[in-house]
Amino acid sequence: MTPVRLKVAVLYNAPVLPPEHPDAVSESDVVEVAQAVAAGLDENGFESTLLAASPPVVDVLLELDRLGPDVVFNLIEGFGGSTAAATHMTGLLELAGYPYTGSPLEALAFCVSKGRAKCLLRGAGLPTAPGFVLDPGESVPRWDWPGPALIKPDAEDGSLGIDQASVVCDWNSACDRVAWIRATYGGSVLVEAYLPGPEYNVGVLALPDPVALPVAEVVYQPTDGTWPILTYTAKWSVGSAEDRASPVSCPARIERELSEQLARLAVAAFKVTGCRDYARVDLRLDGRGEPMILEVNPNPDIGPTAGWARALRVSGRAYPATLAALARQAVERARSIGLPLRAPGLGNRGRGSSTS
Repeated sequence: MTPVRLKVAVLYNAPVLPPEHPDAVSESDVVEVAQAVAAGLDENGFESTLLAASPPVVDVLLELDRLGPDVVFNLIEGFGGSTAAATHMTGLLELAGYPYTGSPLEALAFCVSKGRAKCLLRGAGLPTAPGFVLDPGESVPRWDWPGPALIKPDAEDGSLGIDQASVVCDWNSACDRVAWIRATYGGSVLVEAYLPGPEYNVGVLALPDPVALPVAEVVYQPTDGTWPILTYTAKWSVGSAEDRASPVSCPARIERELSEQLARLAVAAFKVTGCRDYARVDLRLDGRGEPMILEVNPNPDIGPTAGWARALRVSGRAYPATLAALARQAVERARSIGLPLRAPGLGNRGRGSSTS
């Protein structure tokens, strides 16, 4: 007898920016990621369908209801152009009763604000760079740490809003940069101490217990007059001078003691912020050589050419098989709390039923 293929909806945010927009490439990347994820799931016994989410939200729910997936592979990074809306879309999956992969809405909500996540990490005794968040309209205070500051949007990802002007050495330059971010992206602004040491990122995989994947290092090769930071251009403009100046080495060529320390911090940050299934933690050494957590990304790029997948392969794990294991784990989570295997959406559920 042929085994039943579980149905999976690969859910991603439909790009809304026009191709000529400077931030369009980072937004459109999720389309290729979704296609790669769907292909990997199909190779491993699933029947996948791509579902691009765009307003109005009721249409997304109705399409999910029509598809009736056993599980949703959640690649949502925003909705209708709002990064913060990724949390709301995940909440809708929760309310509608669909098993889904990735971090729960609580973790997404905590980590969408880099400043709020820093407070949570500090409260748990984990090291982060000194910094503060400026709400809209709030004046820029003078910082109390020695050296430059790094200024970026508090609630954007993918290095949006980060370029060489993000590092400032004086208060007047800080005021100018904050004004630019507010005019360009809106929302709150994060001001934190610039850390001069090497930068690392650590992928985490939880099947179900979280383990750190091999440490990756951004091996900066800055030219005179530039800062060794991962700018938007370095991340998304392949072949550009800034891209060539920030190659990534995985596994990082570092001492075992530091590698183990970075791995411990990454797993601890994963747990503290409530992440699930997979995440990526970015870290950098301060002037004393001590690692500081820059941010926790509970919904990193897991495309086959991205850093998380690279580290996965270095660890000896197969990319398509791992995607399938994550999807199956989401199904088992649903079973463990009594959700039906093929949970219907709003249209077929009936008004009085419960998904909790």
